Amino acid sequence: MHVGVIGVGNMGSGIAMNLIDKGHTVTVRDIRPEAEQRVAAHGARMAPNPKALADAVDIVILVVVNAAQIESVLFGADGVFSGTGAGAATRRPNAAAVMICSTIAPEDTERFAKGVESFGAALLDAPISGGPARARAGTMSVMLAAAEDARARFDALLHDMAAHVLLVSKRVGDGARVKLLNNLLGGIQLVAGAAALAAGERMGLSGETLFKVISASSGQSWVTDDRLPRALAGDFEPRAHAHILTKDVTLALEMLKSAGESFPLGEIALQTFQAALDAGWRDRDDCVVLEVARGKVGVPTADSRRGMPSLNS
Repeated sequence: MHVGVIGVGNMGSGIAMNLIDKGHTVTVRDIRPEAEQRVAAHGARMAPNPKALADAVDIVILVVVNAAQIESVLFGADGVFSGTGAGAATRRPNAAAVMICSTIAPEDTERFAKGVESFGAALLDAPISGGPARARAGTMSVMLAAAEDARARFDALLHDMAAHVLLVSKRVGDGARVKLLNNLLGGIQLVAGAAALAAGERMGLSGETLFKVISASSGQSWVTDDRLPRALAGDFEPRAHAHILTKDVTLALEMLKSAGESFPLGEIALQTFQAALDAGWRDRDDCVVLEVARGKVGVPTADSRRGMPSLNS
């Protein structure tokens, strides 16, 4: 299959290289030439803009940061569905579908679906999880919401991308809903794990020993197993940027609020991530929350009078 990947950062580059290894022809586009060159060295083709990419592929996979970038990539100047003159309203590229792998709000996914479908193409709501190494190995998870015909057409591609293709529903937007809840839980687990390690260190325990016990016991979670060893080693080179999980937790809480749900644990986690950003660690790995828990910046606590989180400096 001819596949286009727009956004070849940590996750997108892994997806692109894995699909090349699986025999697909992959064309990439990124605003950073060095990112494109890294994947081109593995055999990818490069396109000068999203429009040119879309005209050369069967499906466009989006692995960009947020909804604003998706808007630009799809409908902006030289976007996937851009055009000029009288034909602009009906122009569609060769690509039969767009797959959104980015973590965005469900209402944005629904809005993009209407726009994509107006050009006769399908949209697959397909957020991803698992980290760069699993994206590269083709062992990540995809949370899929899409119409039956689109799922059937791209089923083989999805299984080349991921070991776990988790069918959420046929309703576009539900993939985004599930992904936000998943990332909210992951963010809470990461903050809680960091807080436990920092508390243990203050009581004179070895953080490394405490982590080994937790990872082999009932306090274990995937996200703490993935993040906390490098935090303990002082390795904050970004595999998963702190600002990305902050964005995801924010979107999750906004989604829950619009549904009439309250989630105090999420609010506390968000304050921890925001404290990391306020300390200047926006582009560090999100495991830097251990530094927040250690007291290098403000630490969130619960205000027992109101049941709401506050930030003590």
